[in-house]
Amino acid sequence: MLDMQAKQEQEEVNQLEAARALLDRLQRVADDQEMVLPHAATAHVAIIGLGYVGIPLAVGFASDAPVTGFDISASKIRDLNNGIDSTGEADAVEFAQAKINFTTSADELKNADVLIVCVPTPVNAHNKPDYSPLIAASRLVGEHMKKGAVVVFESTVDPGTTEGKCLPVIERVSGMKEGEDFFLGYSPERINPGDMTRRLPDIKKIVAGSSQMVTDFLEQLYSRVIKAGVHKAPSIKVAEAAKILENTQRDINIALMNQMMMLFDKMGIRSTDVIAAAGSKWNFHHYRPGLVGGHCIAVDPYFLVDAGRRHGLPMELVSAARAVNENTANFMVEKLDQLFELRGQNLSGSRVLVLGRSFKEDCADTRNSKAFKMMDAIWAAGADVDCYDPVAEDDHFEGGRGARMIDDPFSEQPYDAIIMTLRHKVFIEQFPLEAIAGLCKQFGPFIDLRGVYKDEATGDHFTYWRP
Repeated sequence: MLDMQAKQEQEEVNQLEAARALLDRLQRVADDQEMVLPHAATAHVAIIGLGYVGIPLAVGFASDAPVTGFDISASKIRDLNNGIDSTGEADAVEFAQAKINFTTSADELKNADVLIVCVPTPVNAHNKPDYSPLIAASRLVGEHMKKGAVVVFESTVDPGTTEGKCLPVIERVSGMKEGEDFFLGYSPERINPGDMTRRLPDIKKIVAGSSQMVTDFLEQLYSRVIKAGVHKAPSIKVAEAAKILENTQRDINIALMNQMMMLFDKMGIRSTDVIAAAGSKWNFHHYRPGLVGGHCIAVDPYFLVDAGRRHGLPMELVSAARAVNENTANFMVEKLDQLFELRGQNLSGSRVLVLGRSFKEDCADTRNSKAFKMMDAIWAAGADVDCYDPVAEDDHFEGGRGARMIDDPFSEQPYDAIIMTLRHKVFIEQFPLEAIAGLCKQFGPFIDLRGVYKDEATGDHFTYWRP
């Protein structure tokens, strides 16, 4: 009798525990159902970091839903609120019409359904990744995002960074759990600065989320802005690796051209003539020698080198390519010195005009431009250096310890030598051969890195060299 009573009591306890477990499961399901993704077509987007990537994104999303543009720079926000886009990356008409809340107040981020992080990811003096801007942005997101928000990183990073470095900071600061309280995604920026033919809507977007549901959401979200289509990567790590590979491939190919330039020059032939001949075959890939700078191609390969070091894999090819491209600025100075020697003159004590200091044609960005490294070396060799570039914005001025930035080279003529680093449209218009010849002493050295005057009678005016 007692055994039956004990069994009955135990059965009641089991039933009670089962009921409680069922209620817990139902509550969890209810909680999950409450945590739904925002509506992609109408989501309020906040852009964190308003540079070459953030501004065109903000303008694109502002066409059909509220947008908050956040940056820590008060002067930048002031300019944007006054209708000034210093990057020139957004369509001017669309920028003027866009209704965007540009702000330095992080509290404004609490209203956003989607927070897109577009902060820089530089390397330090030892070419090691500097994650401090990314970690600071992650902390900012964790402090101010609302429950149910989607956090998307666009900053270029090595595979595993978004989930391994950024996510833990957001969860720790916010006290929320990804997948339960908020969602995580990654979509690498692919902006091509200065390219007016391929703006943000024209470049296919890669997206990846922490789950298939988030990936699908990001596809719908970015389709509001991107007309070229969206590629759904199978994981955040794959999306991170894809961006690194894109830029590393270009760096390696340009390094090959730069090394060939150095070798062919010793052989007395022009590398660009060789490239033109080799390019007559359909499967030849067209790259050209030059100074490789900027905040992407000259930086991103170092992330792979660092990742290889952590995984016990020396990235010899990537490291060698970087070394070749870093040395190209020094090669240009050596070439200039040789041209002076041909004239029985010295680089030391000369006056040199450098035309172009942004990192690429028709782009205002001067970040990590190797023109500064070249000018430093010319100055160190004992020459006076003037630099003229009406396109460049010097917000990110680097190097140029002895270089003087000038506004009118014609008022400073004549120079002993000229180096043209870029094929800016304004240079083509401003410097026909006769005009640029007037800037330099008769038969002075002229390095035409982009071959702007290759089909003209340069020998009548200069000791001329092009790759």
